This record gives sequence, C-alpha cells and structure tokens, in this order.
Amino acid sequence: MPRKRRKAVASIETPDIPYPKVRVEWIDCVSDSGWATEKEFDRMKLARPINEGWLYEKTKDYIKLFASYDKDSDEISFGDRTMIPRAWVKKIQKI
Repeated sequence: MPRKRRKAVASIETPDIPYPKVRVEWIDCVSDSGWATEKEFDRMKLARPINEGWLYEKTKDYIKLFASYDKDSDEISFGDRTMIPRAWVKKIQKI
C-alpha cells in the first residue's frame, strides 16, 4: 500500500507580537469524587491535553501560553491564558 504524504504545516508568523506560536503536549491530573470499583479505578488514566497558542514565557519550572490577544496602540492584552508546570510538559513544537 502506498505511503500517505504528510502535508507541510506552514509556520504562522505574527509580526505584530513578539511571541512564537507553539503546540504543547502535556499530561494533566484527573480526579473523580464519585465511588468506583477496583476495576474502574484501575482503568483511570492521566489526561493528555494539547494546547496551541503563543509562548509567553518558559522557565525551568513552568511555561505560560496564551491563545488570544488584543493589541491596542502599544499595549497587548492576553486572553485564554494557561500556565503549565514544566514537569507535566512532554513536547513543545513551533508551528
């Protein structure tokens, strides 16, 4: 069977803001306050969210992302903000 070709993802440049656009794969905790059997408890898995947005800050302890913004004259307002502990981040990819 012939291999499927992958389409190249064009990098989206945003010249009006000085932040790179990224895709972040990470692991999140899961909690449930209900009752469960052993079998149900054993099937419990961590969540594996994916966020896309602009990388605001990256330190050894955390990353900060935003998915929307508003630029008014010389100031930027950030929306849809997320802060993720670095230990939970599995992959950061520029897009």
